[in-house]
Amino acid sequence: MSEDSIDLSDTVLENPSSKEENTSERPSAQSYIFLSDSVGSLTPTARCILDELKDWHKRVEKHGSKEKHASYLMTVDKLPEALGKYTNLGAQGRSENSIHHALRQILDIDHRGQNRAAYAYPYLIRTGSKISSKIALIAPQNENKTDTQPYRQACFRFSQELIKVLLENRAKKGRNWDEDNPGSLLLQKNKDGNTWLYPKLGSLEAEISSLVRKGFGNLPYIPMPDFLQDFTLFAREQNLALPILTDYHIVIDELNILPDGSFKRLPEVVNQILAHLNGLEHFAKEQLTKLAKDAKYESFLAQFNEYISVPKFSSLEAKMNPEEEVKKFLSIIENFPVPAEKNNRALSIKETIDLSIKILKRLTEEKGSVLTRKDDSIYGTVKNAVISKIPEHTKNHNTLLRINFEEEVANAGITDPDKVSEYIKRLKDDVFSEHSYYEEKTPDGRVVYYVVDHGYMAAVIHKLAFEGRTNPEYKKQLGYAKIINHKLSNPKHPGLNSKLKPELIAKLNADVKNMEVEELEKERSNEIRSRFNVIPGILTFVVSTMIFITGAYYLRSAMPIFFGVPFSVVLGFLAAIYFREKTTEEIREDIKNSGKFSGVGDWGKPSYSSSSSPSYEEEQETSKKEEKLSHIYKAADNFVFPKRFNKITDKVLDPKSLRSRIYENLDNIKRNNMTLAKEKDEDKVASTVEYAVLQSVSTIVIPDDVAVRDLPSTILINRNDMKSALFRTQLADFYREEMNKKKFDKKLVKYYTYLINTVEMEYYKYLPKKRV
Repeated sequence: MSEDSIDLSDTVLENPSSKEENTSERPSAQSYIFLSDSVGSLTPTARCILDELKDWHKRVEKHGSKEKHASYLMTVDKLPEALGKYTNLGAQGRSENSIHHALRQILDIDHRGQNRAAYAYPYLIRTGSKISSKIALIAPQNENKTDTQPYRQACFRFSQELIKVLLENRAKKGRNWDEDNPGSLLLQKNKDGNTWLYPKLGSLEAEISSLVRKGFGNLPYIPMPDFLQDFTLFAREQNLALPILTDYHIVIDELNILPDGSFKRLPEVVNQILAHLNGLEHFAKEQLTKLAKDAKYESFLAQFNEYISVPKFSSLEAKMNPEEEVKKFLSIIENFPVPAEKNNRALSIKETIDLSIKILKRLTEEKGSVLTRKDDSIYGTVKNAVISKIPEHTKNHNTLLRINFEEEVANAGITDPDKVSEYIKRLKDDVFSEHSYYEEKTPDGRVVYYVVDHGYMAAVIHKLAFEGRTNPEYKKQLGYAKIINHKLSNPKHPGLNSKLKPELIAKLNADVKNMEVEELEKERSNEIRSRFNVIPGILTFVVSTMIFITGAYYLRSAMPIFFGVPFSVVLGFLAAIYFREKTTEEIREDIKNSGKFSGVGDWGKPSYSSSSSPSYEEEQETSKKEEKLSHIYKAADNFVFPKRFNKITDKVLDPKSLRSRIYENLDNIKRNNMTLAKEKDEDKVASTVEYAVLQSVSTIVIPDDVAVRDLPSTILINRNDMKSALFRTQLADFYREEMNKKKFDKKLVKYYTYLINTVEMEYYKYLPKKRV
C-alpha cells in the first residue's frame, strides 16, 4: 500500500490502556437497523440526516433499480452539501462537530449499534493513480427493521478488486520501516502528552483503517469493525495475509531473494519482530524503569541497563535471526514484578506490555514460515523460467526443447542434495502436467527429455520433416515428435494443435504427407541404385545384343540371336551389379583396405595435411570470394535495409526496389567498402552490390498460381529480420490487414494468405542451413 493512500501518522489513539487497543475487537452489531423510537432525543442534525437518507433511498427506488450497489448510496462527504437545504439548521447544526455527533447518535456508537437507526460501511474507489475511500450511509426507514447485509456485501464486492491491488502492491513494496528505530511506528503521544506504545499500529488493520479514515474527510474517525472483519477474511482467503491475533494480521509479502539465497529485503515478519522488539525496548525504558525506580527494583534495573547497553543487529544476517535477542529481552521483562498497589498507570503499562509480548511471541513463531516460503519462492522462480520458455521455444523455433532438469535446478544456486532431488521431482511433475515430452535414454545411462508445447504440434512436425532431410538431429527429433503426436491423438488430447488455425493444420499435415511420400520414393530409388546401376546394364545389354545380331548377319544363321539375347541379358544384369553406386561406408572400407591413400584416416575421412590438393585451393578461393561478398553486403546492409523505418514494409523489398535503393545509397555504400571505392563504373558497383545482397538475404519466390500481376512475385527480406519473431509478427499483421481490405478479391486473399503462412510458419526454409 502506497504512502499516499495510507498515512499511519494519523493513527493516534487517545487512551494509553487496552481500552483503545480493543477498538477493533468490538463485536459486529446485529445485521439490522431499526426505526428510531426516540426521534425526539436525536439532535436536529441527526433527524435531518435520517430524513435525507430516507429521501435518497426513495429516489433510488423511484428509478427502478432493485440492485444494491455502492455507487447508489449516500456518502458521508456529501452530507454538508445535503444539509444545506435544511433551513431549520443554523451554521452550528451544519458544522463538522454537529455532523460527527449526529452520526454517532444514529449509528449508536456508544451502545455498540444495538439500537442504531442507520448503518455505515466504507468502499474503495480509484482517484487517478491513488486509491481512496468513501463512507456509505444506509437508512431506508421504509420498514420497522432493515437488513444491512445486502448493502454490506454490495459495498465490499465493489471494493474487492482494489483491495486485492492494495494487498498485492503492499506485498511487493513492503513498508517504509525506520532502519535505526523501527519501533517508532508503534510509539505515539497519548492524551497526556506522554509517548506510549500501541502494538496494534503495526497491524494490517491499522494500515487499512488509516485509508478508511480519509473517507470521513475532516470529520473525526468512527471505527468500522465490520469492514475490517470482511477485509481480513478476504485477505486470508486470498492467501495475502497472515493472522497473528484475531485482530492483528500482517501482509504475506513477496520475498526478494538474491542468487546466493540471501534476502535482498527483510521479510515482513522479520521487520515486524524488529519493530515490536525496538518499540517495547523504548516503552520499557520510558515507563517500566520509572516503576522500577519508584519500587527500587535494583536487580531489574541492572539487568535491563546491561541489555540496553549491548549493541544489537549490526548486520543483515543478525537482523534475519532475532529470536535469541527476543528471548533474552522477554526473560527480563516478563520477570518484572508489578507493584502491589496496582494503580491505573501500572495496570495500563502491564496490559500494554503483555499485549506487545503476546504479539512478539506469535511473530517469532511465524518466522519459520518464511523459510518455507523462501524455498517455494526459489522453486517458483525456477519453475516459471523453465515452463515459460517451452511455449516460447516451440512457437519461435518449431522444434522440441531439450531440457536437463538437473542443470536447471543447479543454475538456481540450490546445492542441498535433498532440496535438489525434491525440486527436480517437482519440476518434472509441473512441466509434464502442462506439456508433452519424450524421454531419451543415452548409452551412458543418463536420461534426456525433449519437451514440446503440443498446441503447435503440427507446425513442429512440419518443420522437423523439412529440416530432417539434411539434419540428423532434427531427423531424430521428428521420430520423437511423431511418437508424442501419436500418444496425443489416441484419444485426441483437447490441447493438440489448439494454438493453430484448422486450415493451417490441414495444410501442414498435407505438406508432411507429401514430404514423406517424396522421402519414401527417394529411399526406394536409392535402394535400387545401391543394388543396380541401370544405365551400364542397359548399355552392356545393347552392345552385347548388337554384337550377336551382327554375328548372325554374317553367319547367315539365327542361332547367335537365340543364344545371344539371354547371354546379353545376363551380361547386362552383371554389369548393372558391378557398376552399382557404392554406399559411403563401402567406399570408405575399400579405401581403408587398399592402404594406398595416406591422407585418409581409419574411418575413410580425409585428414588434410600441409600439402594442399588443387580442390582445397579451389575451396580457399571460394572462401575468399564469399568473404569479399560478405564485406560488401555488410557495407550495404544498413542502407538497403534501414534500422529506422516508418512502416514495416520499408524493410521488405523486391528486385526492382532493391536496385533502386542501391543506386540511391551508392555513394554511402562505396565509402563503407574500400574495394568498391576504387571502382569507377557505378553500374558495375551497383551490380556487384546487388549480387552480394541477393546471396545474403531470404528470397521468397511466389508460385505462379499464387502471384498477382501488379504485386511483387519475389520478396527479399534481411535474414536477421527473418529470424526475429517480432518482425515476423508485425509483417504478418500488416499482410493480414491488407488481406482484410481486399477480402472480396480471391486472388489477393490467396496471395496474402501465402505470404502470411510463409512468414509465420515456413520462415525457417528461408534461413541458412545450420551445419552439423
